[in-house]
Amino acid sequence: AAADPESLLPGGWETAGWCNEQEALNERLDIIEEKVIKTVEYLESEVKSLLDTIRETAQNIPVTPGTPLGDIFDGKY
Repeated sequence: AAADPESLLPGGWETAGWCNEQEALNERLDIIEEKVIKTVEYLESEVKSLLDTIRETAQNIPVTPGTPLGDIFDGKY
Protein backbone atom coordinates (compact mmCIF):
# COMPACT_ATOMS: atom_id res chain seq x y z
CA ALA A 1 0.00 0.00 0.00
CA ALA A 2 2.95 2.36 0.55
CA ALA A 3 3.67 2.48 -3.21
CA ASP A 4 0.02 3.20 -4.02
CA PRO A 5 -0.39 6.95 -4.81
CA GLU A 6 -4.02 6.77 -3.63
CA SER A 7 -2.79 5.93 -0.15
CA LEU A 8 -0.12 8.65 -0.11
CA LEU A 9 -2.31 11.62 -1.01
CA PRO A 10 -5.52 12.51 0.74
CA GLY A 11 -8.17 12.79 -1.95
CA GLY A 12 -6.51 10.29 -4.26
CA TRP A 13 -5.84 10.99 -7.93
CA GLU A 14 -7.83 14.23 -7.99
CA THR A 15 -5.45 15.77 -5.47
CA ALA A 16 -2.42 14.45 -7.36
CA GLY A 17 -3.70 16.08 -10.55
CA TRP A 18 -4.29 19.36 -8.75
CA CYS A 19 -0.77 19.25 -7.29
CA ASN A 20 0.72 18.71 -10.76
CA GLU A 21 -1.28 21.65 -12.14
CA GLN A 22 -0.20 23.82 -9.23
CA GLU A 23 3.45 22.89 -9.77
CA ALA A 24 3.20 23.67 -13.50
CA LEU A 25 1.54 27.00 -12.72
CA ASN A 26 4.28 27.88 -10.21
CA GLU A 27 6.96 27.07 -12.79
CA ARG A 28 5.27 29.31 -15.36
CA LEU A 29 4.97 32.11 -12.81
CA ASP A 30 8.68 31.77 -11.98
CA ILE A 31 9.54 32.11 -15.67
CA ILE A 32 7.29 35.17 -16.01
CA GLU A 33 8.80 36.74 -12.89
CA GLU A 34 12.31 36.26 -14.26
CA LYS A 35 11.33 37.86 -17.58
CA VAL A 36 9.70 40.82 -15.80
CA ILE A 37 12.81 41.38 -13.67
CA LYS A 38 15.07 41.28 -16.74
CA THR A 39 12.76 43.67 -18.61
CA VAL A 40 12.73 46.14 -15.71
CA GLU A 41 16.52 46.01 -15.46
CA TYR A 42 16.80 46.63 -19.21
CA LEU A 43 14.37 49.56 -19.08
CA GLU A 44 16.20 51.10 -16.11
CA SER A 45 19.41 50.91 -18.10
CA GLU A 46 17.78 52.52 -21.14
CA VAL A 47 16.26 55.34 -19.09
CA LYS A 48 19.61 56.03 -17.42
CA SER A 49 21.29 56.13 -20.82
CA LEU A 50 18.66 58.52 -22.20
CA LEU A 51 18.94 60.82 -19.18
CA ASP A 52 22.73 60.87 -19.54
CA THR A 53 22.35 61.78 -23.22
CA ILE A 54 19.88 64.56 -22.38
CA ARG A 55 22.23 65.98 -19.73
CA GLU A 56 25.21 65.91 -22.09
CA THR A 57 23.20 67.52 -24.86
CA ALA A 58 21.79 70.20 -22.56
CA GLN A 59 25.31 71.16 -21.45
CA ASN A 60 26.41 71.66 -25.05
CA ILE A 61 23.53 73.92 -26.10
CA PRO A 62 24.71 77.53 -26.39
CA VAL A 63 22.65 79.85 -24.19
CA THR A 64 22.03 83.44 -25.16
CA PRO A 65 23.02 85.76 -22.32
CA GLY A 66 19.97 86.91 -20.34
CA THR A 67 17.87 83.88 -21.32
CA PRO A 68 16.33 82.21 -18.26
CA LEU A 69 17.36 78.62 -17.88
CA GLY A 70 14.53 76.08 -17.75
CA ASP A 71 14.63 72.81 -15.91
CA ILE A 72 13.18 70.11 -18.16
CA PHE A 73 12.72 67.88 -15.11
CA ASP A 74 10.61 70.32 -13.07
CA GLY A 75 7.29 68.88 -14.31
CA LYS A 76 6.18 72.08 -16.05
CA TYR A 77 5.74 71.32 -19.71
